[in-house]
Amino acid sequence: MFNFFKKNFNFELNSQEEKIRNFILIFLLIVWFISPSNKIITLSFFFLLFVLVYLTKKLDISLILIYFLSSFFAVGKTYYIQLSDLKQFSNLINLYPTGLVTTIQISVSDVFFSLLAILSIIVLYRRKINIKKILPIDLAIIIFFLYGILADIIISNNLPLSLLLKKELFEFIFIYFMIRFVVEDQQLLYRLFLSVLISLTLFEAFVALQQFIYSSPVGKTLEATYGIESFGQGTDETYFVFRPIGTFLHANYLGMFLTAVLPFFAFLITKSKKYFLKIIFFLIITCLILTLGRAAWFASLISLLLILFYLEYQKKILLIRFMSIKKIILCLLLIVPLLFYSAPRVVKIQNISDEGGGLNLRSRQASEVGELISQSPLFGTGTGLSVVKAMEKDKNGVFANFPSPIHNYYLLIAVENGLPYLGFFILFLFLSIKKLTSYKKDLTFFSVVSLIAVTVIGLFQPYFIGRFLLIMLGFDYDKITEDYYDH
Repeated sequence: MFNFFKKNFNFELNSQEEKIRNFILIFLLIVWFISPSNKIITLSFFFLLFVLVYLTKKLDISLILIYFLSSFFAVGKTYYIQLSDLKQFSNLINLYPTGLVTTIQISVSDVFFSLLAILSIIVLYRRKINIKKILPIDLAIIIFFLYGILADIIISNNLPLSLLLKKELFEFIFIYFMIRFVVEDQQLLYRLFLSVLISLTLFEAFVALQQFIYSSPVGKTLEATYGIESFGQGTDETYFVFRPIGTFLHANYLGMFLTAVLPFFAFLITKSKKYFLKIIFFLIITCLILTLGRAAWFASLISLLLILFYLEYQKKILLIRFMSIKKIILCLLLIVPLLFYSAPRVVKIQNISDEGGGLNLRSRQASEVGELISQSPLFGTGTGLSVVKAMEKDKNGVFANFPSPIHNYYLLIAVENGLPYLGFFILFLFLSIKKLTSYKKDLTFFSVVSLIAVTVIGLFQPYFIGRFLLIMLGFDYDKITEDYYDH
C-alpha cells in the first residue's frame, strides 16, 4: 500500500499532468473534510490557481481549468427570487411554504470567469482574429445565443431574471471561443483537462458513495443542498431509498455527469495500461447504478454498445482476449449486489405509464407545453417562466400539482425561447457531431459518444451539461496527438 501511494503521489517522479491530477484530488478532499465557508473556498481556489500557474507556466490554461473545476460546485452568494406566492394553489403551500422560487448565484466560477474575460480582452487586443478560422459552428452558437436573448427581451415579463438565467450558457460559450482563438497550446490544455476530469470524477464518486452510506447528504459546504432530496413519490419509483446526488442538485444530474465522462475513461483505458483507470471506470458504473437514473442507464448502455462496436469492427480489437474466468467471476461478485439494489427500480418500469408514472408525467407535461408553444411559437414564455405560465393557463393541470420544468430539455428551450431557438440548437448539435467526426480520430469518436449520451438524457431531463459539449468542441484536434497516453 505504501509503495502504491509513493508511486502515484511522488511529485518528483510524476509527469506534469499526474502532478496536477494528484494535487487537485488532494485539494478537493481537503476542502471537503474541512468544509470551510464560501469565502475561504474562494481563496482556496485562488491558491489552486497559483499552483497550476506555477506547474504549467500558462495563465490562460490554468484559468480555464480552474473555471471548469469550480463550475461543478454551487458555492457562492445565492439570491432567491419568488416566481409565484402559490396562494391560488392550496395543495402546494405545505410543500412550498415560501412560494415557488428560483435561485440566482454568484459562484466561485463566476469570479474566475471575470478573470478569464479580462485576460481574453487583453490577448485579443494584441492579437487579431483570423476571419478564415471562423467556422459555421461558430456562427451557429452565436446565433443560437443571440436569438435567446432577443426572445427574452421581447417576451419576458421578468427580463432581469431571464437574462441572469442565461449567465452560465454565456460563460460556456465564451470559454468555447477562448479555447478556439486564445489558447495556443491545445495539446497541453487537453492533457490537463483529462487530468482534471480524472480528479473530479474520483471526487464525485467518493462523495456519492459517502452519501449512499449515510443515506443522506453529508452536510459539507461543497454539496449543493443540506436537505434530503425527496424521492419515491411516483408510482414507478422506489420508496425509502436515498439516491446519491454528489455535488449536484439532483441524482439525475449526477447520472448525466457520470454518463458524460464514461466514454472519456473508456478512451483512456484503451490508450493506457494504468490499472487505476479501470478502477475509476468501475466506480463510474457503480455510482451510475446507485443514482437509480433510468435515463442515465439507457444512455450509458448506448455509449457502451457504440464503444464496443467501434473497438470490435473499426479497430479490430478482439475484446474476448482480455477476458478470463477470474476476471468474469470478480466482476460478477462486484456487480451482482448492485443488480439486486437496482432490481426494484427496474421492476417499477412496468408502472411508467400509470397515473403518476414518469412517462405519464412527461406526456402530460408535453401536452400542456405544446399549448404554450402554440400561443407563442416564435419567442416562447421567457427563460425560467414556463412553469408559472403553465400554472396560470391551467390551474388544474400537471404543473399546478408538480411545479417543475418539463422533463425534456428540447421542449423546455422551445417553450421558453421559441421554436427557432430549438432549431438553432439542433443545428448546433448537428454541426458539433459533423466537426468531431471530421477528425477521424479515436479521441473524437469517444467525444461524439459522450455528446450522443448527453443528448439522449436531454430527452428525459430538463438540463444539459453544456460545459462538456462546448469545451470538447473548442479544441483543434489536429493539434492533439494521442500517443502520450500510451504508458
